[in-house]
Amino acid sequence: MSNPFSNFKSAIDWPDDDLDADGHPLEPDPGWRFTRGCEKDAGDWRPVSLGEAFVTALNRISHTVELSPNCDSPIETQIGAAVLMFFERARIRLRICKMVDLRKMPDGLLLVPQFAWSHYRSDWAILTANRTGALLIECDGKEWHSSEDQKAHDAKKDAAALEYGYLTMRFTGSQIHRDADGCAQKIFDAVCGL
Repeated sequence: MSNPFSNFKSAIDWPDDDLDADGHPLEPDPGWRFTRGCEKDAGDWRPVSLGEAFVTALNRISHTVELSPNCDSPIETQIGAAVLMFFERARIRLRICKMVDLRKMPDGLLLVPQFAWSHYRSDWAILTANRTGALLIECDGKEWHSSEDQKAHDAKKDAAALEYGYLTMRFTGSQIHRDADGCAQKIFDAVCGL
């Protein structure tokens, strides 16, 4: 019986001209550039960018973790993180301030969670350095703001806020879940007078 592989040349018998036995160019091993060669063989190498969307998601997570201990509900945390991110993108400094002494002048724009005023408490407030007023942000979840009594209480609270010189913006939970960034845009426009 004859050996079926006897007519093939071994790698040792092949000439070093990068041609196979039939004279065709040898196909290089796909990993050859990584095992031998130099940097110029790899061509232009650029590091992989994480991308703006990934960085934005990380910032949103960071703000959410930072704000969540100071918020009573997930929608409050969600709108707070969106507001912080919107002001950051606009390059306007908005500091988180957990305790506000209204006898002192705040430094710059302050984002205050669970802002207490009169005998009320608002989910968020944005205060300015000149203290001409505040923007109160209310996150109205369906469970706490849908009955007639609850709506009447909210209307009374909004009227009291106007007497104090505060402007109130209310967002429903579904508005915040659907488009927190759009809500943050409206808040930004109200603060910056756009």
